[in-house]
Amino acid sequence: MKKLFSSILWSFRLAWKTCPTTLVSVALSLAVIACIPLSQSLLIGNTVSALSGSNGGAAWIYIVALALVVGINIIAKRWVISNMLILKSKVNYRVHCMLNNRLSTFPLSDIGSTKSQEDIRAAREAISKQELQVHTMSVMTLVSAFAMVLLLCLNIANVSIVAAIFAALCSLPLSIAMVILAKRDYAIYTLMYEDYRVENYYLDNLMAQSRAQELHLMRASRFFSQRVASWRRRAAGRELSLESVRGIISIVAGLLCSVLLFASLYFLVDSGANISYVAGSLIGIIACVDATQEVGYSFGQIINGALSVQQFRRVCDSDTYDHVSEIKTSNPNHENISKIICKDVSV
Repeated sequence: MKKLFSSILWSFRLAWKTCPTTLVSVALSLAVIACIPLSQSLLIGNTVSALSGSNGGAAWIYIVALALVVGINIIAKRWVISNMLILKSKVNYRVHCMLNNRLSTFPLSDIGSTKSQEDIRAAREAISKQELQVHTMSVMTLVSAFAMVLLLCLNIANVSIVAAIFAALCSLPLSIAMVILAKRDYAIYTLMYEDYRVENYYLDNLMAQSRAQELHLMRASRFFSQRVASWRRRAAGRELSLESVRGIISIVAGLLCSVLLFASLYFLVDSGANISYVAGSLIGIIACVDATQEVGYSFGQIINGALSVQQFRRVCDSDTYDHVSEIKTSNPNHENISKIICKDVSV
């Protein structure tokens, strides 16, 4: 848990240094989006109440307000998506530069070690997975979805506290499912990247002009082609296994969520409250279930993103490896070299 919070703080510092205005814009837009379902629930309840009381004038006011809220919701979501893409692009550029600059300062003693090569490869793959770049956005989306659920549950609690509790519990099955899947997904995707790396080795030999000619002369092209297919088949098998388990766990989580939703709706209808409150709360519960799905999905992304952040920081933001500027080296001038002796050299 400590590493998770450390990764989150590091991601926010990186995003703030990269593009603070876009980060603030996304946060404010998500705050507006978090209030939209509650506003819709209240407006629908008031509209039903006005229509039940034959107050057509007030009903029209609520309908117009509801249309404006829906319009604001559409605009805010598009604005968030655009700003998230901008932030992702800028963070992506920054982390690439950070890794490239860090590699240029690697000391000679570490460049050739197996551990450093594995860490560098893991850092590159952390960038390629795109989870590092969206980690901050996943955290903000989770906070927004959680706030949405909280506001809706507080509104539902005005009609039935038990219904509000069951509505809030709808977020647990999917969140637990995503936690179970997150680390498994990360481990399998790591193996898939290793499969792709070997596949690309054989594929590069088939595509490079000089090496392809050599393989053709040695009648080895077919062997390399079979190796490409073999490693691609292995990666595809891993992905199929991943999606199969994900589908089964998601189905189980969805069934549990449906049971909790039914219980929430039952206690809401059984509360005997005014029809207008019940109508608004029904919309609130449905919106709450949608928000709980976002909570579970974002939670899984945060866990995966934290693992990518840790891999990246091991190379670019830690004391694991020294910098060249910190190492005292003796680089003799070329004028001091009088001769070079070569032994056991064969051509």
